[in-house]
Amino acid sequence: MLLLSVLVALVSLALGGHYSGFWYLPTRRDAQRWECHPFLPKSLLVDYPPPVTHPLIVNAGLNLDHHLSRTFANKPIDSLSVAVVSAHGPLYQANFGKVRGNDSGSSEETTSETIYRVASVTKLLPVYEALMLERKGALSWDDPVQKYIPDFTYRTDGFAPDAVNEPSAAPITLRHCATHLSGLGRDWPPGTVANFPKSLYGAGPPPTNGLPFPSHDDVLRATEKYKLTSPPGKYPAYSNTGTSLLSRSLVIANKRLNKESADSPNTITELFAKDIFEPLGMNGSGFSVTPQNAKMIAVPSLAPEVTDQDLLDAMNPAAGQYSSLSDLIKFTQTLLKPSSFLTEQQLDQWFTPVFAFEEDDWTEMGMMWEIVKIKDSYGRPRRIFWKLGAMAGHHAALAIHPGTSIGMIVLLAGHFPDAAQIAYFIFSVLQPAIDNLFTVTATQLYSGTFTDPASNSTAMVSVKRGTLWLDRYVLDGTDVLGLFGVKQGGRMALRSSGRKDEFRLDTGIPGYNGMVHMGCYPYWNGQDLWGVKNGAAVNVVVFTEGQEGKRLWVPSTNITLSR
Repeated sequence: MLLLSVLVALVSLALGGHYSGFWYLPTRRDAQRWECHPFLPKSLLVDYPPPVTHPLIVNAGLNLDHHLSRTFANKPIDSLSVAVVSAHGPLYQANFGKVRGNDSGSSEETTSETIYRVASVTKLLPVYEALMLERKGALSWDDPVQKYIPDFTYRTDGFAPDAVNEPSAAPITLRHCATHLSGLGRDWPPGTVANFPKSLYGAGPPPTNGLPFPSHDDVLRATEKYKLTSPPGKYPAYSNTGTSLLSRSLVIANKRLNKESADSPNTITELFAKDIFEPLGMNGSGFSVTPQNAKMIAVPSLAPEVTDQDLLDAMNPAAGQYSSLSDLIKFTQTLLKPSSFLTEQQLDQWFTPVFAFEEDDWTEMGMMWEIVKIKDSYGRPRRIFWKLGAMAGHHAALAIHPGTSIGMIVLLAGHFPDAAQIAYFIFSVLQPAIDNLFTVTATQLYSGTFTDPASNSTAMVSVKRGTLWLDRYVLDGTDVLGLFGVKQGGRMALRSSGRKDEFRLDTGIPGYNGMVHMGCYPYWNGQDLWGVKNGAAVNVVVFTEGQEGKRLWVPSTNITLSR
């Protein structure tokens, strides 16, 4: 017991608190540090879109113009196209530089219709297609690849002398391929580095490694021959090979769905065109240079020959896409709001991390997404889901901030290799403006004093540091905040339920609110431990519109307060 007391004391001191008996008692400074600040509803700008003429949007655009113009002038960039997108359309877009026509060498101004090779940004298409096929009942993410490609074999044995190959015990699924958790290598068949350790010649993807782009048969022969980097589901290994197998499975799943009809696409590029490009009006997107689009393609001064490379059907879904800023704006909009393409549940699934690197606290992985955390204006980490694309002379980034339903696109051609750097910069300029816009919108919608004299009820709502708060809450003459354990002069956060204008008080778990060293967990309102009345949890409030303006309805008591 004494040893336990000492350990608890040491832990509490390490956390910056004081020790009294067996309990960690936080200081006032600690309480402020660990107080949970829920985000404002992520759909706020979807449900209540601001005009593009809003001063905060206009000023952010002017700042972006200024800084991106300097970036273009000071970096070896031939052409650059950038957009910030909401579910309702672009909030900002700009183009810089010239397009070098690859057929005549002529130069034209870069526009939003200029076509870039987006490299690995292409990998978003197989997930998008798979989600649509899942909705039609054509597949399940947990289906093994062998369900669609029976000839697919692979080796699970490692390199130890006694390693055993047991692929049946560890099936590689469609989900594994979409999350880089298949264990398959990056580009199979891999190049042979014959002179290692004297030289690394033969490393890298095709054709850098001396091999041509593989066919589907080449990929299958390679998976049969080479050992997995790790067992399926264990650890991420970025894999163009896995993307290829996922995409081939989609073609076959679609054929089976359509009972092998003659008009079912035979290639993944045909399937993308039929299900994504054509319905979305992405008229400048495809997988090859044609006489019709040649003059519109941004051809970089670095390795211009890469522009014409045909990656073949096996590798096209990993990196072969051509798209314009205009097309990617349309595509991005469908990632920000439920539609006939993707449901709200599917979008929530897509924007959920699947692997977190314990070695740091800011990088994770999703379904083809690389995920980073960037702090907002109030110091809270926020996830940015992005896909980066890089190919000699061609660089791209498509990023989504699910917490605010904002997307961002960067397309560039030239010697400058870092679209991610530009994306980071755009978010650094954009984040304060979006945070302010959320605060202004939430204040207009929800803040103020709400009363119902007939029931002696009052609610005071405010927006502070990016969180909606109940500063006072009296129902039928009873101090409800005090009932939930909030001390005199305290407040309680309102957290969005995920439904429009519906919130729950962050009442937390009875008896746990003092455990501030557990972060947001003690305040989390995701449980109905406090009970229900009239079929509604007692911590639910809903903002509604009345003839005299905004109202606050408490379903459990059926009390309506007017602002």
